[in-house]
Amino acid sequence: MAPYSTDMQLATAVLAVNSCGLALSSISVALRFWARSIRKLQLRLSDYMIIASWLFSVGLVISENYCVTRGGVGQKMVNVAPEELLFSTKQFLVVDVCGSLAVAFVKISILDFLLSVFATQDGFRISAYILMALSAGYGLSFTIVSLAGCQPFEANWDKISYPNYTCINTSHFFIAQAGIGVTLDCLILFLPMPVVWNLSLKTSKKVALTSIFTMGIFICVISITRLAYNTNQTWMTAHFTEYGAIACILGALEANLSIVCACLPTLPPLLSAFKGRVKSSFGSNNGGIKGVFSNFSTKDRRPTRNSIKLDSTNFRPRNMSIEDDVESVRLQNQVDKLYPLNAMLASRASVEREIGWMSQTGRSYARVASTISGSSGDAALEMARLGEKVEPYSAINVTKSWRVN
Repeated sequence: MAPYSTDMQLATAVLAVNSCGLALSSISVALRFWARSIRKLQLRLSDYMIIASWLFSVGLVISENYCVTRGGVGQKMVNVAPEELLFSTKQFLVVDVCGSLAVAFVKISILDFLLSVFATQDGFRISAYILMALSAGYGLSFTIVSLAGCQPFEANWDKISYPNYTCINTSHFFIAQAGIGVTLDCLILFLPMPVVWNLSLKTSKKVALTSIFTMGIFICVISITRLAYNTNQTWMTAHFTEYGAIACILGALEANLSIVCACLPTLPPLLSAFKGRVKSSFGSNNGGIKGVFSNFSTKDRRPTRNSIKLDSTNFRPRNMSIEDDVESVRLQNQVDKLYPLNAMLASRASVEREIGWMSQTGRSYARVASTISGSSGDAALEMARLGEKVEPYSAINVTKSWRVN
């Protein structure tokens, strides 16, 4: 019995590829729904199918990683204990079910998205519905066969304890699964091509659309590779743990990269929004990279150090010294002499409210005569504390008035 260690290259490769693939698919799904929220689009079948596919992909990766860390997958057969091998065969039942459903759901998601784009084409719509039905049948049939492939049910993972078991030919099953998967992938891959090239678009845009929709060619390559490995039944039996590692890598890649490819066509709105924000940020007064990130912020700006919030009732910040108060009052007095209305206008929350407040012609606005004992600096401080409470009520003593036109 040899427990897993990072020195095992094939086993470590399984964990690394599975983890990276799941991370990519998770990010793609999150960006997909962010893009839809930007455009304020309602969820449709493709979105629900991609969520289902991602959930089964998570189950697939977890099961495969357990096969590596506890089942000896990725090691030599001679180093794997019988109990580890039994654990792996039991986990592979979960792997088969999760892999079949993850791939089937993502195929349906891709087809439904294509229907939302090219729904006006009658021939395309009929072909898409046919492929959608075949994909659903693909996932359902292979799930049933995976669960009912052996009688009794326990013989799916423990054939030694049940010598009278009856099972299907596993090699033929995997060949059929991979072969049908490759066929469906190729049909879905080339389905939108005739429609794209018949559109009234520039050739560059047609090429761009074609490149987006043909990203699934990598999935076809993975499926063909799986098919090639599944045809070698003798090697599969003699090197089950090594074959299991390769099957885990290819299965997780197929599921996770299919999710990524299904999400890519939905991301251009997100990229356009980001590009627009970048342009507006560099062209605005915010300036530079700072403006880019400030535009994406949904929270209020935090006040800078020693800054004063004019509409606050607390005029003096906690970290402001008495010398700072005196200097602020001196500067305020000078400004008030030049602009008598400044003390009142500073308490307004926005420019629009200032304009509306000052646009009322024929009305006098008063400067309050402070009744506080002390210097004129104390009076200015009290004036700022009053903020918006200062209004031209008759009960306020008026020393001087100005008419605003």
